Amino acid sequence: MRKLLTILALCCCLQLYSQSISVGDRFLDRETGVTYTVREVRMEKYVFMTDDTADNLLSLTKVDGRECEYTLEPSAQADDPPIAGAEFGWPVKYCPEKGTLEFYTPQGRLLYTMETIHGQQGTLGREDYRFKVSFANDSEGYIGRIIVRGYTPQSDSPVTEYEYELVERLAELPSEEEAANYVDDKTDINFDGIPDLMIFIGRNCVGRVSEYYAGYVWDDEDKCFAMVPGFDEISNPVVHADTKTITSTARTNAVEITTWTLAWEGGHLEIIDETTNTFGDIGDE
Repeated sequence: MRKLLTILALCCCLQLYSQSISVGDRFLDRETGVTYTVREVRMEKYVFMTDDTADNLLSLTKVDGRECEYTLEPSAQADDPPIAGAEFGWPVKYCPEKGTLEFYTPQGRLLYTMETIHGQQGTLGREDYRFKVSFANDSEGYIGRIIVRGYTPQSDSPVTEYEYELVERLAELPSEEEAANYVDDKTDINFDGIPDLMIFIGRNCVGRVSEYYAGYVWDDEDKCFAMVPGFDEISNPVVHADTKTITSTARTNAVEITTWTLAWEGGHLEIIDETTNTFGDIGDE
């Protein structure tokens, strides 16, 4: 419970800050003609973008306390930095007033510049998206990660991509039919009348089974999916359209099950009720 409350409190705080780089922003390298598109921004701090082929992943981490300053980070798809001449950990500055993304040496010398191109993803509608699921093995051969890519009729390349570590690794690759059940793009998470996106990231079977999902809501103004911070920490989320609430259940000790009821307030989820029952009270033997 304490962990859930901490996460939700963090969600409230994040609403106070504007993110410098947004999902759907595009950055063009005129020297090579390669364009990177921002696929995901996590916790207002971690930025993930890929080129149009999705072969190269560019990862940035925001410097604490500095609105438009980042560092270039390594990723699973890139042993070497994707930007020529740069090194992991070197400064990156986003300059919206100039329309550039600039890469610097540690000594402050400008090394590389990309031009920002806004709005291309913003022309897409919610009905344009379809999703495909794939999985990745870890070093021990288990299925350890899920990758969900969003496509539109206008492009054979993904326009958005989400990757998560599974809660528990899988010994066998899910079938095509099973993989399709890992994505729910029909449920309206925030009750605005528009279907959102839930990605199943696995279950924890220790004690009582708990299932977890990553959640993204459709932003109709920016025409993109926006991550719901902390949603992937909610155990067994159930969306109730009639009451416009989401319930979460978890085993809180050896003999008790707790149910939390969450509602949207000011663009974020808040706990509005908490009920604890013993196994006997809820019919468990």
